[in-house]
Amino acid sequence: MAEATKIVKGGFRATLALIFSLFALVISILAFTSSRSEETLKARIQDMQATMEKMKTDSAEQLDKLRNETANTLDKISKTIKKENVPEQSPGGTTN
Repeated sequence: MAEATKIVKGGFRATLALIFSLFALVISILAFTSSRSEETLKARIQDMQATMEKMKTDSAEQLDKLRNETANTLDKISKTIKKENVPEQSPGGTTN
């Protein structure tokens, strides 16, 4: 007897649906990775902002400390210069 050939209906549609589903899968994977990297980027930006604020306060404190040390040193120098420029007086009230 002759073998009956089976006609497959919807083969093209099934293939097309498979291609669309694979395409959708690739798009969803790309969207997931981009959203994940965006969250990572936002976290890194917040960390950098916090670090910048800390550096700003630290540098302000260091500048204040340096300013105070410089002022103290200048005061000491001016007092030393004033002591050296004061003429010595003899016991009789006359200057040498």
